[in-house]
Amino acid sequence: MSILDWIAENLGPITMTLPWTWPILETLHFIGLCMLLGGLLVIDLRLLGYQRLVPTAASHDLLPIVYAGLIINTTTGILFFIGDPHRYAVNIGFQLKMLLYVLAGINALWYQLKLAPRVDALPAGSEIPVDARIVGALSLAMWFGVLIFGRLIPFIGTG
Repeated sequence: MSILDWIAENLGPITMTLPWTWPILETLHFIGLCMLLGGLLVIDLRLLGYQRLVPTAASHDLLPIVYAGLIINTTTGILFFIGDPHRYAVNIGFQLKMLLYVLAGINALWYQLKLAPRVDALPAGSEIPVDARIVGALSLAMWFGVLIFGRLIPFIGTG
């Protein structure tokens, strides 16, 4: 028995026994997505140089909303996977989504540990350093890639 078989047999029925479970999870996933991408859009656009009169540290006030969206999406995403692990594990759209998810997380961690202290200390109106702008652009590209590949999961299949 593979790990996917074990998940499908032991955990899958827990998440998918009620007929309204999937629509509720989809709705929560969409709400989490709006919170996550909406907050990151403001933060990353600020890193790219938009709204220079707003200090970058002020845009970080949106991080609790971003983290809440991330928690909602990660939780519902795990429940989707548990509900049908054989479908997701072999799906190229899902695999690319997870790759970008991990890379976006590494990018965010890099920003928080290496760049945020320096960027947040800049006065309003200052030029954002190139490395921080690159991180912001990569963040937007990767998170929108996560969104796109997630939406393509039903259509891409196993390739």
